[in-house]
Amino acid sequence: MAHQTRIPKLASILAVSALGLSLSPSWAARSFTPQAGTWVISDEVDGKPGRGFAIDVQGNTFFMQVFGYEKNGDATFYAATGQMEGDTVTAPLLRYQGGRSFGSEPRDAQEDKSIGDVKLSFRNGLQGTMQLPGEPAKDIERFIFTAPDAAYYQTEQWKTSSRMARWFGLNAQGQVEKSWFAMLKTSPTEPMRLTLSDGQTSETLECSLTTPSDSIRCVAANAADAGQAPVVKEAQFRLLGAQVAGAVSLQAEGAAPLQLLGINTRADYPYSGGVIVGCCANGLESFMPGTFGYAQRPAYQPSNGTWVMDDELTGKPGRGVSLDVQGGKMVMQVFAYRADGQPTFAMGVGDFAPDPELRDVSSARFSLQQYRGGRSVGGAASSGELVRDEGEVMVQVSGRTGGYGMPAGSLAEAMVQFPGESAKRMRRLPLQPWQTLEDQLFGEWYFPGLSYAGRPLTVTLNRREGEFVTNDDGSVRCQFNTQMLRGECQWPTATGTSGSSGPIELQDAFALSNSYVRLRDRYGNLVGLGQVPLN
Repeated sequence: MAHQTRIPKLASILAVSALGLSLSPSWAARSFTPQAGTWVISDEVDGKPGRGFAIDVQGNTFFMQVFGYEKNGDATFYAATGQMEGDTVTAPLLRYQGGRSFGSEPRDAQEDKSIGDVKLSFRNGLQGTMQLPGEPAKDIERFIFTAPDAAYYQTEQWKTSSRMARWFGLNAQGQVEKSWFAMLKTSPTEPMRLTLSDGQTSETLECSLTTPSDSIRCVAANAADAGQAPVVKEAQFRLLGAQVAGAVSLQAEGAAPLQLLGINTRADYPYSGGVIVGCCANGLESFMPGTFGYAQRPAYQPSNGTWVMDDELTGKPGRGVSLDVQGGKMVMQVFAYRADGQPTFAMGVGDFAPDPELRDVSSARFSLQQYRGGRSVGGAASSGELVRDEGEVMVQVSGRTGGYGMPAGSLAEAMVQFPGESAKRMRRLPLQPWQTLEDQLFGEWYFPGLSYAGRPLTVTLNRREGEFVTNDDGSVRCQFNTQMLRGECQWPTATGTSGSSGPIELQDAFALSNSYVRLRDRYGNLVGLGQVPLN
């Protein structure tokens, strides 16, 4: 298969269903959050089947699934969970056994043993170091499988797309100095262009894709509308799934560059379909003239990270899934057990696109593959080899109207059908226990309808008052609407009356919303990727 030259054969397992951990840190907040999904050891990426791991950080709770091999070559997995202390975490690496295999009856697993502590330290949301038991510390990185030389960038979808995003420019103190609606438009015949609008002015920059890195560099191309001077001199950034990271330089003399925190919201692909690349599950705003349908069928990207099956949440160790969707491709690692109860993993990759038969549903179908013979923890370098196909897996994600038994508009819920099993519901695993539904709204939010002294206003929701969460002085009050599954906020207006916002949509409650963007979690950690390499 063509993907085998680009994607290492990875795997791991979800071994803990309930994580009752302390959530009261005493250390400084992070300036980034490690991106959830597939990670690799940098010097082990050689295009051959190997080992890797899936990371998920929510707040200060860390969860990792390591997929590798036993000393005899059998595929296996380990899991580690702990609390981040600033940018670092140390946790026991645990092995499990006795759990469910594909097509088997329900079986809970049990802890077998700890093979020692694993230690991780992160430099930003895409890079860090890891020390496995019996091994030296090694560089690790987020596995990006839509690099500039990937076939994805040669497709008509990329060459004729318009990508929309929310951009925030953070100053040296981490405050939002500027905010924009950003649209990146590519064309097979014209230069790539970036349009930045702040609600008052709009300006255009001409862009180029930098190789061999995957960053995009844009420079000012015209004056701003309405005769006003352009604000942005240059922007350099990377598109990383649902997130954007980089730096923005301003035209003003002596202005310091701003760190870019961006949230991709939508991508339009003329004539060939649409892909939602970030937070929105509300379809494409591109209607056919004179009709009531979409010009393109949207796809709905699920929340990358650790997933579990609803009917297997027993409070005991079990099997689980890591989903990673980038650029129309889905990578899945399934962390499960063999028929004899020994831990193993299966991995697959396939196209993720609008379902050909179901309206408002996106899907992927591909084979899950088993490997053996790769590197063990503490062992010598070794590449794995394909053993067999386990069969086909199907994943379906619903859009606005729901479908296939799923609630409407959730990017953190899906249907999955493993080989030899019936379809079942699965969901992204929340690592932080909430005392109330309103607790999901804790953190620092950007509110687009509010401003102060010409700067975008952010609101930190950090107090609970009955069924509301509020900021320190109680001027902004938000409540969770259980029927609509969204947050709704109110604040006083200049006339003394109570104003109300549009809803805080929580299709991906772990990081993103649409107009309202969570900038920091309940502990003050920035949800962005921080200062990532651009060259």
